[in-house]
Amino acid sequence: MDDSPPYTDADGDGEPLSVIDLLDRIEGLINGSRRVPLTPNIVVNEEEILDALDQIRMSLPDEIKEARLLIEERDVRLREASQEAEQLVAVAQERAERLVDDHEIARRAASEAEQMMTEGRERSRRVRREADEYVRGTMEELEAHLTATLQTVRKGLETLEDRPSDEEGGRPRRGRRRRS
Repeated sequence: MDDSPPYTDADGDGEPLSVIDLLDRIEGLINGSRRVPLTPNIVVNEEEILDALDQIRMSLPDEIKEARLLIEERDVRLREASQEAEQLVAVAQERAERLVDDHEIARRAASEAEQMMTEGRERSRRVRREADEYVRGTMEELEAHLTATLQTVRKGLETLEDRPSDEEGGRPRRGRRRRS
């Protein structure tokens, strides 16, 4: 097991490890393990694998929090766009009311107000669409990462389950893993 503190990069910069980094660590442990001759089995350091899996379990809530923050950010952007559109409409209406004195001026004012309202609505729709696209892309990325993480964890668990039983290996298994 390395001497670096848990949940941080090995280069010592104190940055927390991401779930992907932890999965890479597990993969490295598996790839660096000794093979049992004439079998597809390997001998892995159980403590290191279980430690990395525990770190993944503790890191997942952070990734979920990030997703929640992205959704909140999108909602804030939508509220701001809506407020801006309402302000534009209010300004357009005020301007139209001031220009009602003359028929020609009133006609132009109504046209300008309608144009400003249309522009405000279009801008609001565009900002909302952009915010939705941004959040959708980020959420799809997060989904891909979480799917890859889950597949790697399942593969690691399958590898651990394929090891010889306690009686064959002579070493007792530790009961740290829980199934949901």
